[in-house]
Amino acid sequence: MVPDPVSIRQPRVSKTPQRLLSGRAIAAALGPRPVIVVGTARDGRANFAPAAFCTPLSYEPPLVALGLKSTSWSGKAIEVTGHCTLSTVGAEAAEAVLWCGSHSGRDTDKSEGFLCAWTEGGHALPYPQNALSVMEARVRSVTEAGDHRLFILEITEAATRLPKTEEGRLATEPSLLCLERSVFACARQIS
Repeated sequence: MVPDPVSIRQPRVSKTPQRLLSGRAIAAALGPRPVIVVGTARDGRANFAPAAFCTPLSYEPPLVALGLKSTSWSGKAIEVTGHCTLSTVGAEAAEAVLWCGSHSGRDTDKSEGFLCAWTEGGHALPYPQNALSVMEARVRSVTEAGDHRLFILEITEAATRLPKTEEGRLATEPSLLCLERSVFACARQIS
């Protein structure tokens, strides 16, 4: 049994006044999230959009939730085609992530941001060539979620080039994390 940390058994009373949070500050307070590069193809054209609102929902079947702004060109492409890729990238991709996040796919060729590779099979979908992990997904459902659209996606194929630890865990530490909007980090194992 792991003992409770002292900080839990003997909590300190903070004299710092609590500040109210709203909007983006709430997302930042929920902690770092992996940067996901969403790949879509529409009319044979690749498009990439960074997203920080992506989380696993189910192991079997493998389902994830993806949140994209209601105005997102990538979101519209996912709704039209029913398919996308979800990729994790390393720290070297931070500049491309920022560039893709600050330009609209409506009038910008986002494949200029990343060297582009394509999935094989029934739905040719783009993904960053230097991606650490790539997942192909199909839409199960879409719903409004405030100023975002919430996509429930089923992962149909997934692959990684990340190594495993001695314990057999996927070593995700190299993955780029979003701390807040354009502030990024990478993890390091502490336990």
